Amino acid sequence: MISQSHWLLATRAARTRENRVLRERLLIGFKLWGVRRVQLRTVVLVAGGFLLITVAALLHWAAGAAAIVTVASAALAQSRPATEVRFETTGQGWAFAGEHLPYRPVSDVMEHRPRDVVSRLAARYQPGHQVEMVLWIIATDGTGQPWTLVQDRFGGTIPSVTASAVGLVSGACDPYLEAQRLARAEVGVALADVVVVGWGTDTSLDARRDVILVIGRTSSAAASLANHTYDGGGRRSHMVELHPDSVARSLTAVDARRWQAGAVRCLVSTLDVLYPGSGPLLEDLVTDPWRVRRMFGRVGRLTAHPAETDAPTGPVVLKVVGGEVTEEAEFREPIKHDRALSWEGTPRALPTRYG
Repeated sequence: MISQSHWLLATRAARTRENRVLRERLLIGFKLWGVRRVQLRTVVLVAGGFLLITVAALLHWAAGAAAIVTVASAALAQSRPATEVRFETTGQGWAFAGEHLPYRPVSDVMEHRPRDVVSRLAARYQPGHQVEMVLWIIATDGTGQPWTLVQDRFGGTIPSVTASAVGLVSGACDPYLEAQRLARAEVGVALADVVVVGWGTDTSLDARRDVILVIGRTSSAAASLANHTYDGGGRRSHMVELHPDSVARSLTAVDARRWQAGAVRCLVSTLDVLYPGSGPLLEDLVTDPWRVRRMFGRVGRLTAHPAETDAPTGPVVLKVVGGEVTEEAEFREPIKHDRALSWEGTPRALPTRYG
């Protein structure tokens, strides 16, 4: 017969095991629902949202419905994965690595079917309207490592860097077919696969144009593109390994303003297609070198000798334009004196105290 003390110990042990099982189940439930990953601002947002919904519902049902939609949209925006590539659109373009690159996206269609992409382009542009196609070509080496061809241009007002192939096409076109033609005309390779990233307005390199951003994969070996030369003059190319470190070195080899903004946007998307979630890493690698280049460029403009510049420059000042800090050079008119100075000769004698 079990004594009362043994029975109490057995009951206490059973309750302890039951409590441990309940805690483990509760912890598993928390992990499954992701409560641990909910940030403090999300909790505050949800709590404030429920309060707003309650107050609005008491006032009017339409206001309550609008509040529900607002809170739901904000909650969905907060729940996006941190590794997703986010392009912050600003008034002058999109923010990347501390720079405001002047590319304004209109449509991102990477996940759309080709038929839908062609239909949307036909609806946006009139027949005969010319736009610019920016194409990055991907080729692999013997180990399967992807490479791309970077184009350096020297014929414009300033040396610039852009994608593997850039050319004018009709806006209302089949971009998949036009990318094939552009790759053959500019680089001399055939594309095995084409992905349209999107289109928008590019105002970089002192020009404004609509651009279509495209990624093309070729079956040609990367070594065959290494010695490629462009027709025409003032252009050359070099190969860059499609890896975050190599792409970051290529981007920061020159100032951000020498890159075509649409080409940078398409290159970041290309790298994210090959290495999902690599966008934040690439941005971190590029931010500091571009900031250093920007600082040294500012110092160079301030300390440049007048004989080294083509036009007279004034002091460089910082101004707030459209809510953003920009640099502007102030050109001041020379002061015109309407009186005789002490070191200037005068047509008449000046009276003195000695006569």
